[in-house]
Amino acid sequence: MIDQSTSMSDKYANSTKAEFAALAVNRIIAEIIEACAVGDEIRDRCYVAVIGYGAGVNVLFLEKVSDLAKNPNTTTVKKKQSDGAGGLVEVDEVMRVFANPVASGGTPMAQAFRQAYKGAEKFVSSHPNTFPPIIINITDGEPDSIDDAIVEANKLSQLKTTDGNVIILNAHISTASAGKVELPNSNSALSANKFANFLFDISTVLPDVLASKAKDVGFNVQPNSRGFVFNADAETLIRILNFGSLGALR
Repeated sequence: MIDQSTSMSDKYANSTKAEFAALAVNRIIAEIIEACAVGDEIRDRCYVAVIGYGAGVNVLFLEKVSDLAKNPNTTTVKKKQSDGAGGLVEVDEVMRVFANPVASGGTPMAQAFRQAYKGAEKFVSSHPNTFPPIIINITDGEPDSIDDAIVEANKLSQLKTTDGNVIILNAHISTASAGKVELPNSNSALSANKFANFLFDISTVLPDVLASKAKDVGFNVQPNSRGFVFNADAETLIRILNFGSLGALR
């Protein structure tokens, strides 16, 4: 789920929030495809959906990994890599494009959770004995209605497979350097911030497999840590996308 409201046009990580979120999601989908590759074969170990919410709510796709691997849309981006002598050089990288940056309208998060429910319910009914769906919500601000979003998120979290309930992770991105919170196990650091407490409350306590992967990418994981980051910088966003999307595949 990607917030595509007007505020996502704000500057972030040398681009905009919308541009960076789309770039990060495109990279992680490419890594999911790679993780599902065995030689030249792409094994359908998961389905991937992207839901954008702003001026409207748009389900961009809900497809098998093998179908995503056929996506012909690409762009060229700059990437820094080692020059072999202790420095970095900038090179061109051709990258598949699955999601495009959009920043328009309000923040209809409740409706986006409702769409996520439809996709997760479809998956759970067809694959009842698998690892449960993981929902990652990238946002930069309050939903149009917190109360409605709570209702829809709680409904979504009740869906389950034999391996557990649907997992909801929330990544609040911000240019603010102060007040960053990463995978908290209580809301004590959130003070009276209604929005932050809302995201904490709807975020899932990390199951062991994801808690272990979160540690691998540098998070300080405590017992009962929730899948929630607040005032996240670009590096933190990439880390939560990494363990949230790939943790069950590795």
